[in-house]
Amino acid sequence: MQRKLSVICLALSMLCFLPRTFAQRGKSEFSLGYSYYSVYSFANKTMNNSAFSASGGTPNFSYRYYLNRNVTLGVGLGYENISSWGSFFTIAPEMTVAYMDTRKDYIRVRLYGSLSYGVSIMDDNITGIGETDESGPKFYAFQVTPFGIRVGRQVAGFVELGFGYKGIVNGGLSFRFPRKLKPREPIVD
Repeated sequence: MQRKLSVICLALSMLCFLPRTFAQRGKSEFSLGYSYYSVYSFANKTMNNSAFSASGGTPNFSYRYYLNRNVTLGVGLGYENISSWGSFFTIAPEMTVAYMDTRKDYIRVRLYGSLSYGVSIMDDNITGIGETDESGPKFYAFQVTPFGIRVGRQVAGFVELGFGYKGIVNGGLSFRFPRKLKPREPIVD
């Protein structure tokens, strides 16, 4: 497991050496979303033969930093409570790559994909006599999102379709902060 995590960290760090277009570099983006049908819901259905209604969904928060116009690196946080199994708090570094951006149009539409892998901290809700407590870190938190759409400029709505800790359908609002400009030097004669 350590080897997989090391390979992912190495791959993400190699992105710093890619040729860049600096138009978006330095911008940050925060997003709040809510999703349904996570990988944990499917695992609960398979292992415990429980209904999906045991989970109310996954609220999530993401922070992204623009390396260039099309590539962001960031971190995603998610929380899901499955009443018939346990609660999961997930921390996962993520990378997004945009494959279409209409930044010059009146209404900006950005299509992107993302990939994340991290750790979920599980708190086992049900530990009966003769059952083992499954609480602790689990290194199988992932999210694969081949299709995401963001509509708007600084404040935007988004919808993502994928599979992992955020679920099959994830939607919400995002806010992009402009990069900080350096103050100009005063002119001295």
